[in-house]
Amino acid sequence: MENQIKHISHKLIDSLSDGVYSIALTLLGLDVVALVSEVSHSKEINAALLEHWPTFFSYIFGFLVLFSMWYSYHALSQYVDGTNAWIVWNHGIGMLWIALMPFGVALLGETLNTPNSKWGVFYFGICLFGTQFSWLIQWAVSGFKVPVKFHDDLPIDPETLKRMMPVFFSITSFFGLALILLSLINPWLAMAGYAAHIITNATPVTSLSKFMTRLSKMV
Repeated sequence: MENQIKHISHKLIDSLSDGVYSIALTLLGLDVVALVSEVSHSKEINAALLEHWPTFFSYIFGFLVLFSMWYSYHALSQYVDGTNAWIVWNHGIGMLWIALMPFGVALLGETLNTPNSKWGVFYFGICLFGTQFSWLIQWAVSGFKVPVKFHDDLPIDPETLKRMMPVFFSITSFFGLALILLSLINPWLAMAGYAAHIITNATPVTSLSKFMTRLSKMV
């Protein structure tokens, strides 16, 4: 039997992911902190703060996005058994989008109340749905396979879940692409769609439980 080096522990991926999330969440607040010098020297502090509402709005929006992504990540990854190259790179590409989110938030904050608002919303949307797009691309490149092994306590048949994951990501990606294109026509309507997406992912344990319950009834 050929000797092979065993794959890295999933705990290492979790540790790196948590670190990337922590740094990204911290970076979101830098634009808010940067306002202190300007605002503190204004004659009317409250008016100055109100004038910079897009920065605060985008910060809150971005924080909710990243925290809900972190929540969803751990809600499902706790059932993953072991790792392989596909899993490691899947998480790595996901971290790429996580690290890019502060850029999307900063751009959104700077353009939200300007003629360039559509482009700020456009690129924020790409950052928001980037993980869904890249997941489908990786799935297609790997021969339309989901080489993931789940623990026995997964509350649904693993093979059923793996068959439905591409469907789920396809629907989410189509929804995201439609909103991103809509941002070039009506940025605020696209933002409302982004908000709806964020709200549906705010409680991933409940959402995933309902999703798996519906799956079990379909099979």
